[in-house]
Amino acid sequence: MSERGADAIEFAAEPESLSVRAGAAVIAAILSVTLGSLYFFYSRGLSNLYGDGLAHVEGARRLFDSLTPGYLEIGSAWLPLFHILASPFAQNTFLWKTGLAGSLISAVAFTVTAWFLFRLSLEMNRNIGAAVLSLTVFLLCPSMVFLASTPLTEPLAIMWAVLVIYGLYRHQQSRGMLPLATAATAAFFGTLTRYDGWYLLPFAASFVFWARGETWRARFWHVTVFSLISGAGPVLWFIHNAYRYGNVLDFYNGPHSAKAFYAHQLATTAFRYPTDGSFLLSARYYLADLTLIIGVWPLALALLGLLAWALDTRERSHRAAALLFLVPFVFYVQSMAHAAIPIYVPSLYPFTYYNLRYGIEMLPAVAIFPSFLLSSRLAPQARKILLGLLLATLTGQGIALLVNGASNLAVVQEGIRNNPCRSMRQQAIISFFRSHYDGQTILVAAGKWPCVNPELGIPYCKTLSEANLPIWKQVPHGPPSWVGWIIRGNDDVVDELMRAYPQAFSDFDLVERGQFPGEGSLEIYRRHPG
Repeated sequence: MSERGADAIEFAAEPESLSVRAGAAVIAAILSVTLGSLYFFYSRGLSNLYGDGLAHVEGARRLFDSLTPGYLEIGSAWLPLFHILASPFAQNTFLWKTGLAGSLISAVAFTVTAWFLFRLSLEMNRNIGAAVLSLTVFLLCPSMVFLASTPLTEPLAIMWAVLVIYGLYRHQQSRGMLPLATAATAAFFGTLTRYDGWYLLPFAASFVFWARGETWRARFWHVTVFSLISGAGPVLWFIHNAYRYGNVLDFYNGPHSAKAFYAHQLATTAFRYPTDGSFLLSARYYLADLTLIIGVWPLALALLGLLAWALDTRERSHRAAALLFLVPFVFYVQSMAHAAIPIYVPSLYPFTYYNLRYGIEMLPAVAIFPSFLLSSRLAPQARKILLGLLLATLTGQGIALLVNGASNLAVVQEGIRNNPCRSMRQQAIISFFRSHYDGQTILVAAGKWPCVNPELGIPYCKTLSEANLPIWKQVPHGPPSWVGWIIRGNDDVVDELMRAYPQAFSDFDLVERGQFPGEGSLEIYRRHPG
């Protein structure tokens, strides 16, 4: 047999068989890490620190618990799928107040992601050792394990991305339409979870077009099928924004968008994001972020694996779907350069912690690429030795990240330092209402005080905010008679309303006032009797 023929047979070889016992062991390991992380971080009060996490659980709760429940509670800045999935759990008071309603979604997503990363690595490399290596990178990343216990959207977004790429890989190998439709469906859900899911679509469609040697007609047909299914997510969001807010791009340039937030920051503080306008500096910040939350050694192994992929001409096209895992790097670098988002790392100006968790979306790439170092063409003994060395390196990296304790992980510190419940104003509100709240409805700015309701157990149907738009429009003529309280912070929408229509609030008396350095003012009003 010719050498070329032997290579062809090797390329077409089936993956090593995964026995039922081995598969069960992998699933048991994944579940052990998932449940262990959820218990560990929750029991130490670390799973519900992020302001975004508090807001996501609030969004889930408000779909049913609101003056205007249902569709009207779907906003514009945040995509809705996480809130929809968490909403049944969030109706339970305990799961709402602890944030576990959202943590459960993240834990399930983490479990599914780990399994399909294992499967993808097994099928791409055709050996179990490579699959174990990829799984180990994922499970031994303390930052990912922590985020799997939080009510944040990153774990769910990562799950959809992995399912998209696994489906596209299966489509490339099997030439079937079912994997393509599955990938497109996962992409559809991904576009309703986080906006980076939108950015993946053109790269994924390009892969569908070029990955297989087939007729031009077949290529266009497959791209059309993928694009119609996956692209329905953004289209639905455009329609929602146009119908709900009268602006198809309200999520991008509306009053609650990242663009509006940055414009307000520039107007009030003149502080520009350090990466604004610079792709090179954005890449530097993002790499510093990756080093901090994933570690130097996994990144170095991933880089070596990428080099191995490039040099292995016989397997390169077979594993090409893995390149799609690099899309988050491009997305975040360009987003930082265009001032769409900031990422701050403690080693670079302004020397603080902010949005570090965004780097975790590169973890699937960091998990897959090192597996390419364990080539099936290596002698079995050599492969075992190399696997042992790589696993030891990864274990050492995980220990190094945890050496100062779980609470000192960068992503945990980000949550601790930016936890809105530490705010003196929020604590003042909680303290006041704990003693004085009588069950009447509170007029308040949406999202301004995310710790107040869960801390005090006040349902959102007992609050009136701009999220309740049909009722809110009537407030300039005077708050409804059933509104008994007002919480006013300087420059929030309630403050603006009370300045613009002072006579509308003549029935309310100022009962609490405070000035808090670095935070601003706070005023609480109560409707006077009679």
